[in-house]
Amino acid sequence: MDDRLTADPAGDLPEIDWEAQGIETEFGWAVPLVLQEYIRLGSVAVADVPGGPRGYQVLVATTTEEPSSQLLLANRLGIDKTQMTYVIDALEAGGFVERRADPTDRRVRQVHPTDAGHALLARTRLALRTAEGVLMRHLGADEQTSMRRLLARVALGAGAARAGAADVDPAFEHPLAVPERSRRRAPSTSRSTPSTTPQ
Repeated sequence: MDDRLTADPAGDLPEIDWEAQGIETEFGWAVPLVLQEYIRLGSVAVADVPGGPRGYQVLVATTTEEPSSQLLLANRLGIDKTQMTYVIDALEAGGFVERRADPTDRRVRQVHPTDAGHALLARTRLALRTAEGVLMRHLGADEQTSMRRLLARVALGAGAARAGAADVDPAFEHPLAVPERSRRRAPSTSRSTPSTTPQ
């Protein structure tokens, strides 16, 4: 395990005086601080994935959702379509995904994970969970689970609101997840079958 994904348990955290309404009680103070530390720890966890965090998101989406095109993946994950091309090219060069013709429209190329992609995702996900455990080490197991679930709900709501906003900063890339976009991938028995379709 990477030493950067471990941390000596810190002493007890100071009590937060919620009635005093100090800076520690401000949501806008806490979220950026947590994000900065998550990026620091998470960047180590995804270091072996071509495309880094974006490559990891592509692996998650392609292994857990129905096959989709490169363009739909870009829209789903909130990644610029040009950058998405580079990410998928890098993953494909590493043997972690492959482009195949859509069986309903052979003009469209769908992105499919390979066995190597599944294995890389499993390793990286474990490393990320370790990093998240370090970040949330002051919380109990039940508290960590509750935080994940509550944060996911907040993110879905924020993403749904932002998807319809007219003043979104195009430089800010983030998943625009809404409930109907979370689709369970149908089981497949031929996910690693080599494609014979010209790229």
